[in-house]
Amino acid sequence: MITIDRQFECEDRYEAEKLAGLASVQKDHSTYIAGVAAVIGKEIVIRLKDKSSHAVLMKDEKTAIELKILLQDIVDGRESIQASDFEGNVAVIRLDHKETA
Repeated sequence: MITIDRQFECEDRYEAEKLAGLASVQKDHSTYIAGVAAVIGKEIVIRLKDKSSHAVLMKDEKTAIELKILLQDIVDGRESIQASDFEGNVAVIRLDHKETA
């Protein structure tokens, strides 16, 4: 397994903090993310396991789409989140990348 950091530039510090919180790792090492409900321009709507949805404003539409792809990989089990944090308007998601043979 390889550990990598993925950085996602958000609209501002508040949005980066929100994304880092949504991507946080639970006590049982799982995440609360169930999927992505929609990407509308630079806004991504993240669906959680409790059926709630939360919008995060990214820097641009390209960044929102990149995050959508990553979150789908996490939901599908191809990636797993080790940790999440933010600095300024950038959310950092540390991943355990599962190598495929």
